[in-house]
Amino acid sequence: MKHPGIVAFTLPFLLAAQEPAIDKDALRGHLAFLSDDLLEGRGMGQRGGDLAVRYLETQLRVLGLRPANGDSYLQSVKLVSMHPKLDESRIVFETPKGPLDLQLGKDFFLAPSGPETLTQLNAPLVFVGHGISGKPGRWDSDKGLDLRGKVLVMLMGERMDTNAHEPCCTPTHYQGRWVHKIEEGLRQGAAAVLIVHTPISARYEWSVACTGWSGERFALDTGSGTSILGGFISQDAARKLFMAVGRDLDALTRRSEDPAFRPIELGIQAKGTVLSKVRHLIQYNVAGLLPGTDPALKDESVVYSAHWDHFGRHKDGRIFNGAVDNASGLAAVLAIAHAAIRKPTRRSQLFLFLTGEEAGLLGATAYVRSPLRPMSKTAAVLNLESLNFLGETRDIAALGADFSELGDHAKTVAASMGLRFRGCAPDPAGLYFRADHFAFVRGGVPAISPGFSLNGGWDYVQDPKASQLKAEDWLRNGYHQPADRYDPTWKLDGMAQQTQFVFALGQVVANAPEKPRWLNGVPNF
Repeated sequence: MKHPGIVAFTLPFLLAAQEPAIDKDALRGHLAFLSDDLLEGRGMGQRGGDLAVRYLETQLRVLGLRPANGDSYLQSVKLVSMHPKLDESRIVFETPKGPLDLQLGKDFFLAPSGPETLTQLNAPLVFVGHGISGKPGRWDSDKGLDLRGKVLVMLMGERMDTNAHEPCCTPTHYQGRWVHKIEEGLRQGAAAVLIVHTPISARYEWSVACTGWSGERFALDTGSGTSILGGFISQDAARKLFMAVGRDLDALTRRSEDPAFRPIELGIQAKGTVLSKVRHLIQYNVAGLLPGTDPALKDESVVYSAHWDHFGRHKDGRIFNGAVDNASGLAAVLAIAHAAIRKPTRRSQLFLFLTGEEAGLLGATAYVRSPLRPMSKTAAVLNLESLNFLGETRDIAALGADFSELGDHAKTVAASMGLRFRGCAPDPAGLYFRADHFAFVRGGVPAISPGFSLNGGWDYVQDPKASQLKAEDWLRNGYHQPADRYDPTWKLDGMAQQTQFVFALGQVVANAPEKPRWLNGVPNF
């Protein structure tokens, strides 16, 4: 249900908000620099990440934005890094026919979730389907069984019947995320969680999982807590593992769709040791503030966010530049800040660059726990993630728009720009839970993410078929790979269009008489 007066209020502000405001040349300049080899992929705890933080801080200062953390633009985030020593670690899967030839660091990955330098494993494998527990009926995968001390072999994602029939962004979709699966294993006292990766369920290739799990793993440094081994096994390796004990992975996958499915002991023992290099470090969120003009509303804020971290430089010399993911979002937030200074709003506007998104939304989670502006007075979060580098479109979308009145504002802004606003669609890849806005939603703040790369089917104005093929190629070969590099031939019309949309939406929300409200209460994730 739309809030009375939303459309009537929004329209007077749109003419001003739609004036040419986003400088495409500035977008290009920020994008090119932030994804240059000089920044070495903006890795956390690496020189390139430090350079990115310094660049963003300097840009906020040059724009004249106020430091958002007292007299500083930086908010420290305490992290702990666990870097498995793959050459010194060994996990063997023992079957009744002998040990199986699977290689840690190639066929599967296991890493501690906490600061453990040595983790020993000697535990039986149990297949638990999708590993979604704590829900009645068909969602109770463990059926109340004691899984303590076991290696839980889980399927990635969630049951296929959910993908087909339930709307996007449901709690079960969140339970399909790998982060939640490892948390669930820890809650049940398991020794390890091994998730079967498939390109279909993950919506990305095995090489992407290798990128994320072959290097450092990061977590918030809370100074306490228990740890669990967690990681992935490739589909081919999992088939080999199951076949070694006369089991068929595909048949068991189908069987796990049955609500009556119960965990299956596989008759395989995992034995070995994982050695890890542990270090404690501080990384930074970067934030600048543009104060509001209305004495009654300036204590409230609209937040524009983007994550600065990517996968950095690997030991083999490869650089994961992260041009689309997410130098594009950084460039967009800087361009919006430049435009916003020329159009102050009633509410304050916070321009926030977050660390640790690729490691599990760490910087966003840290911010929500210790916000620089009160969460209760944060009107909305507009998160910029992996923007469109291919060309203008006739449509626009934003993950999470259907949860709050932000969706009504977004639809009106889109219409004023001549764009078709795309509503909620099935989300089997769990995209809604894979970007920083989700941490703010869990903190009670309406938030959306107008993304591009992982949400295909865009209606491109120029060469729509060829453009869609290029988008699919980037997802297949560029996403979390060294191939995600800036190309000077990119026209950036589509990126400017998306940035303009977010700027206009932010102007509307920051000038509205009331904050956007949840339509059916804060989602329960």
